[in-house]
Amino acid sequence: MSEHLTKICDSPCLIKDADTKQGIVTGYFASFGNKDSDGDVIVKGAFLKSINDNGPQSSQPRIKHLLDHNTRQSIGLLQVLKEDDKGLYYESKIGTHKLGQDFLEMASSGLITEHSIGYRVVKGQYMDTPDMGGIYQLMELRLYEGSSLQFWGSNPNTPLTGIKSSEDLIAHFQKLEKALKTGRFSDDTFKQIQLSYEAIGAVLKSRTTQPKPCLLYTSDAADDSL
Repeated sequence: MSEHLTKICDSPCLIKDADTKQGIVTGYFASFGNKDSDGDVIVKGAFLKSINDNGPQSSQPRIKHLLDHNTRQSIGLLQVLKEDDKGLYYESKIGTHKLGQDFLEMASSGLITEHSIGYRVVKGQYMDTPDMGGIYQLMELRLYEGSSLQFWGSNPNTPLTGIKSSEDLIAHFQKLEKALKTGRFSDDTFKQIQLSYEAIGAVLKSRTTQPKPCLLYTSDAADDSL
């Protein structure tokens, strides 16, 4: 396989800590040993060559920390990238640009729910296992970037990744509502939060009765409140 692929973590690969004062975010881009929805299992050691060749401590650091796999939305500079027993651990110094600061606010508010990686398979093999059945074992990956994912659900064709139950859905809906009321984001990010809020609200409405939705955020509305 030679194509550039992306993979969303099916097991929790959440942000571990977000220090808004220092602008440092830590977490996991991927986890080892679990079978994902594609039937793939990432094996410990799969990222070692990429980290050695292009990680933050290499002579050619090229692995990026992006938002939603968008190569025009770099949010931080990776300072640590390593494997441990759990998965692919990272520490990133988030930029002082508008997108970076919005990301820090979203991370500290719990709005970032998943991570994902952009990669190419260098070495893999199909195998049958007694506990997981048939799997494709990812033994070596060329890692291009790790992405923090926002606003899954703002697009009706996009699954609500990382939200596994109605309780989780309501909790995330409430976080979005709080962000609309009290968040300190740029206008563009407020608009994206509103889209996600409305999409999740529509899902909740189809299941049960949801709270009265917030008014649509607009920059004009913000000016009127001053």
